[in-house]
Order: sequence, then structure tokens, then C-alpha cells
Amino acid sequence: MKHLMLHCSMKAVIDCHRAMAEADFRDELRRIKVPTLVLHGDRDASAPLALTGQKTAALVPGSRLVVYEGAPHGLFVTHRERLSRDLLAFARS
Repeated sequence: MKHLMLHCSMKAVIDCHRAMAEADFRDELRRIKVPTLVLHGDRDASAPLALTGQKTAALVPGSRLVVYEGAPHGLFVTHRERLSRDLLAFARS
């Protein structure tokens, strides 16, 4: 699974990275009016919790931040069972 990106075109990878790095969604995040769950691993090296997950949760009014201890960037792979439980519980709440 971790090698999927190696099969992408380099142009697509660079364009995607540039778009994500340059995008500023702060105004949009402040306008979200639906219940929002922010899930983030505390071992995410490519998008550190303090720079991304915590700031996102702080900008979305009333959002809930759940930090997965020991989880990397791909927690949907490494912590899929917990992720499924948390998403289901949030959807039901």
C-alpha cells in the first residue's frame, strides 16, 4: 500500500503537492456548520498534528478532534478497525 504513489506520474504528484501546500482553507473551515470529526495520528510525519489536525479542529466551530496515539499519516490503513468504529459512532451521535 505504501508504494501506490510510486505508480503515479511525477507531474501529478508535484501538482497535487503544490495545490495542497498553497491552498488556504481557513475561511472555508470557519464557515462549516455541520458536525465535524477530525481524526489525526500523533506520529504523522508528513502532516504533523500540531500543524494540521489541531489547527483544523480549532478553526471548525464545534468540531471534535480525536488523536490516534502512534498512528502515522495512513491511519486509514494502520488503524482501520478503530477508524471504522469511530466514524460509525460519530455518524450515530
